[in-house]
Amino acid sequence: MMKPFTLTCFETPNTDRGVGLALMIETPGGKTWLYDSGCGYPAAGGGWEGNFNAGRDIIGPFLKEKGISKLDGIIASHAHYDHFGGFLWLVDQFPIDMLIDSGFDFSGAMDANYSKELADYTALRKRFQAKMNAYRAVIAGDRLAIDDALSIEIIAPPKGFFPDPHPEKRPPNDPASHYLLNSNAVILKITHGNVSFLLGGDIEKEDQVDLLLPSVTLGALKCDVLIAPAHGIHAAKEFAEATRPSTTIISIYERYVNTNCPGRKVYADAGSNVYATGIHGRISVVSDGTGYSVHTQNSK
Repeated sequence: MMKPFTLTCFETPNTDRGVGLALMIETPGGKTWLYDSGCGYPAAGGGWEGNFNAGRDIIGPFLKEKGISKLDGIIASHAHYDHFGGFLWLVDQFPIDMLIDSGFDFSGAMDANYSKELADYTALRKRFQAKMNAYRAVIAGDRLAIDDALSIEIIAPPKGFFPDPHPEKRPPNDPASHYLLNSNAVILKITHGNVSFLLGGDIEKEDQVDLLLPSVTLGALKCDVLIAPAHGIHAAKEFAEATRPSTTIISIYERYVNTNCPGRKVYADAGSNVYATGIHGRISVVSDGTGYSVHTQNSK
């Protein structure tokens, strides 16, 4: 029997900023990685908005509880605070060997909030670029060799990145500095023996259909366990049918679970057992390479 592989999705509380995604990857060979690091919005004058940072308040304590003193790496899907804010705290508290991202840089018009957000992420990236073999930009087709027992393929974004096909169709509250970073987030597939996991990033509904699906080969997105893209807020039936997961995990807080999460129904209609952090709390999936089990913090 293969040594276990564990993927843990942390619960992010509602702080009225962002939604939050933070996943811990514990490899069969004993490595610890993060895929995104949850919310952390710097407050004016110092500290964190809502007095919350996922690195400080959730990930750090979890690492210490498990006796983990360093991170082998962080895969940052994209440069929005609800996906990399925890990194802002973790980078000065835990040794982190490597940063992986898509290399995407947005240079269009943006307001002051997005400008600061992107500048903060760029500063993190530069810290790792300045170190030997500590940074890597990945695109579709690349593979990550972080553990001999895992096959990890980058699904998106493609070389040259996804374009901006119909900006005129976007709502005013979804500027290019938001949706283009989401559409070019790192999406990857992890295979452990016969069990596959798809980590879906933050790509929005229309871009799942118009950009992602045409860019992949038939069957590339099929998986056993899906981390739903865009927190289940953006959920395309076509994407659900292409992935056909047995289990779907949605990172979304309780207030949105019943009011702003169509993904619960979309993925259930595709035959998936759907879990949401706002209902089930922290969710872990443990694979032995043949099958897997789901463990939830709350027994709802």
